[in-house]
Amino acid sequence: MSKSDFLSWDDDLDDFELAYLLGDYTDTDTNADSVSACKKPKKDIQCSGYMCPDCKKVLKTISGFRGHTAKQHGKSNLKAFQHRIQNGEVLQDQITTPQSDKSQQSTMTAVTLDSIFQSAYNNTLICIEEDPMYNIFGESTIVQIAKSISDSVEVKTFFYDLFREIFNSNPNLSLNHDRELFFTKFHALRLSSSIDKGYTDHFSQNGFTPLDNKNFIQIVMLELINQLLSQQTIQEQKSSDINHSELSENDQNILYYICGYIIRACEKRYSKLKGDLRSMKINCIEQVKSTSTTNSFVSKYNKWTEKNDRGGLIMPSDNFYLLTREFETVVRKHLGDQELNAKSLLHDKLKELIMESFMVKYYSEQIFVGIDYDDYVLILEDIIHLFLTIRGFSTAKVIRNKMIKDKVTSKKSLSLRQVLKEKHNN
Repeated sequence: MSKSDFLSWDDDLDDFELAYLLGDYTDTDTNADSVSACKKPKKDIQCSGYMCPDCKKVLKTISGFRGHTAKQHGKSNLKAFQHRIQNGEVLQDQITTPQSDKSQQSTMTAVTLDSIFQSAYNNTLICIEEDPMYNIFGESTIVQIAKSISDSVEVKTFFYDLFREIFNSNPNLSLNHDRELFFTKFHALRLSSSIDKGYTDHFSQNGFTPLDNKNFIQIVMLELINQLLSQQTIQEQKSSDINHSELSENDQNILYYICGYIIRACEKRYSKLKGDLRSMKINCIEQVKSTSTTNSFVSKYNKWTEKNDRGGLIMPSDNFYLLTREFETVVRKHLGDQELNAKSLLHDKLKELIMESFMVKYYSEQIFVGIDYDDYVLILEDIIHLFLTIRGFSTAKVIRNKMIKDKVTSKKSLSLRQVLKEKHNN
């Protein structure tokens, strides 16, 4: 074998053809049109959910969207339904105008700082004056300062301005999660220059030492928070009781029955899960079942459930019934006199309104004691979705039956007897 039998890579590549290396093009080649034509093109996977306006991350649930925007971007007032996307596109039905946002807020009026600050501030000064810790060795300096400013409008306005910004940014403080965010802003406020400016303007000339005045300001701020939370709960409960009075006994019997159905449906769905997720969700559902053997104030609404019970119906706990009743109250309050249509009954919008309700959060925390908020809020969203689905079908059925009835009654009879009767009367 001679040396010339081998290709010389050092020389020019003109001594062989490129086609010799590549080989002949055949129908069995992987690049052939006949082969590539048989392969189905890959579909672009389009995301559906709620897109964060800052980082463009898509979240699957409303609770996930709200948690992400609040924790990662510090925005707790974004509406998830306004950022819903389907197949990568923003839904036109979710786009709202400033007028629609204003109308939405007016239908869900919450307890404002203006409505509770006066009573909370007065109770704060009374608690300080009557606190035995400040009167162990006679009337302390803190008590004397409290009495000296009890009638001062300027001092009251100073404290009101301090709380207005942080309270109005998130007035719904029913959950520990919300209160943690509130107290984060509150502690930042305690170290801000506003405190020093307030001391200089309102307390520097009252005859007490700077240390006593600054201690008094901090004591008032801590006590005032507790009073605001207490007053907010009282006012929300009063407002809720007024709204519940509009529900008939028959409505509440039906709501009680629906509670049991929701529990059964969630149990069936969660039993198909596996691992820790299944255990967590089943544990949450167990919290909403009634374990009491004695009658309570909501037992009067279980008549229809007991009548239809053949041994398999589930009785809800008192708090879960009150929670479901609050769902109905929020929906009725939001719809009001609006014309019922597909847009007014959008699940995402109604679901978020329900989740923002103070009393919904209040009852949720009473039910899911000892369970992390990030866990049970997923269950709450499933429950609300199921409730709105049941209510939506029932509403559509009522409207359809009414339209059929109106159509039948307005139709003129063409029977022979009716024609003869009309001729006889004429």
